[in-house]
Amino acid sequence: MKLFSAIERSKNKDGSAFQVLFELFYSDVYKTSYFITQDPSLAEDATQEAFCKAFQKLDTLREFNKFGSWVKAIAARCAIDIMRKRQHFTLIEDLTQFPQDNYVNSLPQLLPENELEKNELKSCIKRAIYDLNPIYRQVIIMKYFLSLTSQEIADALDLPVGTVKSRLFRALKQLKIFLQDENDSLDKEGNLQ
Repeated sequence: MKLFSAIERSKNKDGSAFQVLFELFYSDVYKTSYFITQDPSLAEDATQEAFCKAFQKLDTLREFNKFGSWVKAIAARCAIDIMRKRQHFTLIEDLTQFPQDNYVNSLPQLLPENELEKNELKSCIKRAIYDLNPIYRQVIIMKYFLSLTSQEIADALDLPVGTVKSRLFRALKQLKIFLQDENDSLDKEGNLQ
């Protein structure tokens, strides 16, 4: 069954067609949820909730070819809501399981040759992301780890595009300050120059 056909049939509340969509996208949606929750049980809950919401709101999907991104954005929102209800966020232990781990590797001019220093930089970036306010962390994850456009983020979060862009700007500004402060303290210790 082709994606377009599965979505079209799912819009008409065909459970077997939606099961096809579930099986096609389950792994990516679960990874997205796990990336945020760092807990298999919570990730499973967020994944299930995301697919339920997607099935209920499938008639709002405008571009069928973006189903994967759309349902991952819903999962990210569900996972963050679950974490917010639990009133704590955990630090990501390993971004290598997430498909967009190239955020550090794509900046070779900033990376020291030493693998230990490279890992320290990754750790600093992870800490910086998780020190952000949850609303800023959410848009950073959606933009840079899920590769969603500002419009897709706005649609997924039911926010105006301007609000998304504003949150991204503020989040990046806070990350820059945190990473600069971290770099300054490491320079003083002589660890990273």
